[in-house]
Amino acid sequence: MFVFPNPKEIEISGIKIGGQTGKNPPVLVGTMFYNGHKILTDSGFDTEKAESLLNAHIQASHDSGLPSMMNVFGTGEDALVKQVEFVLDRAQIPVLIDSQDAKTRLGALRRLEEAGAAKRLIYNSLNMTISQSEISALKEAKIESAIILAYSATDTSLEGKIALLEKDCAFGKGLLEIAGDCGIKNILVDTAMTPVASGAGIALRALPGLKAKFGLPTGCAMHNAVSAWDYVRTRTTRKSVDLASNLLPPALGADFLFYGPIENAESAFDIARLGYELAREC
Repeated sequence: MFVFPNPKEIEISGIKIGGQTGKNPPVLVGTMFYNGHKILTDSGFDTEKAESLLNAHIQASHDSGLPSMMNVFGTGEDALVKQVEFVLDRAQIPVLIDSQDAKTRLGALRRLEEAGAAKRLIYNSLNMTISQSEISALKEAKIESAIILAYSATDTSLEGKIALLEKDCAFGKGLLEIAGDCGIKNILVDTAMTPVASGAGIALRALPGLKAKFGLPTGCAMHNAVSAWDYVRTRTTRKSVDLASNLLPPALGADFLFYGPIENAESAFDIARLGYELAREC
């Protein structure tokens, strides 16, 4: 198995993430309320269906012995606040606050912090598009945990990811320094398996590579590669291939894994458990 020189372990809302391979099982992250999610309605979302899915995610976590978090994606501030609160009220797990728009993330974050939820939230994400206004807002926020997306549009190699984290993001600083300036204490590095399916091999290689370099908990969303793969998009095997992708990151020592739509929870947890066992035994 992979042995790292100085692996860091963090704890978010009672869940330990990172450390030496095999010490802590990988944390699986499902996603709810994403674009096109069938539980979304014109007036919000179907609470009965959402609760059923969330319960299935929690049960799969319990059965597999793998801890979990939930990524909540919102397209508007009001919707994102309601969706995050829904999960926080029904599951004692950390919640990632996610949106394509930084203004939406920050507005929702501010309101959720006022409600006392800061310790259970993870900002998703700090990335190469970060602006001075986003940095200023995060400095004023109380949030201590964040995903750092190690994706550089100009250099998608492992070396490019390292440079982005160390020095080549914005304002003469790397994303790690920017995160520190914002008061982020718990950093999780996403090796950036992008939805356009470029660099899947690099994203996997970067799991042990970035963890060896920085020691931080590291993970990715390997299922993004399958979701963008034209060959399998119209085939009946698509879901099986998507789920099978969850075997690879844990086998390479990933500390966390975005497994995609929450509907896939049961199979994703079982497959990731197998990958974790392979990482410990090989």
